[in-house]
Amino acid sequence: MTCAEYRAAMSARLDGEDAGGAGGTNGHEHSCADCARWLATARRLRDFSARAPGPSAEWSEGLLGRLGLGQAEDRGSAEDLDRGEDRA
Repeated sequence: MTCAEYRAAMSARLDGEDAGGAGGTNGHEHSCADCARWLATARRLRDFSARAPGPSAEWSEGLLGRLGLGQAEDRGSAEDLDRGEDRA
């Protein structure tokens, strides 16, 4: 297994995706110090991101406005969008 194959498989696994069939990584990180460091960093980033708060409703409204997606009353509020309730 190459480093690129290992990192792609582990990235998918860390994201909760199928790692491509067998899903085995043959312990690559045990024989490759670079990939062991990469995995440790990827896990820290995943854990940090999971604990980080999401954007505020005001930030989301501003972004949607800058993207030209209409006024809140036309498409529902940011809270509605967060819940998957789009009126459009």
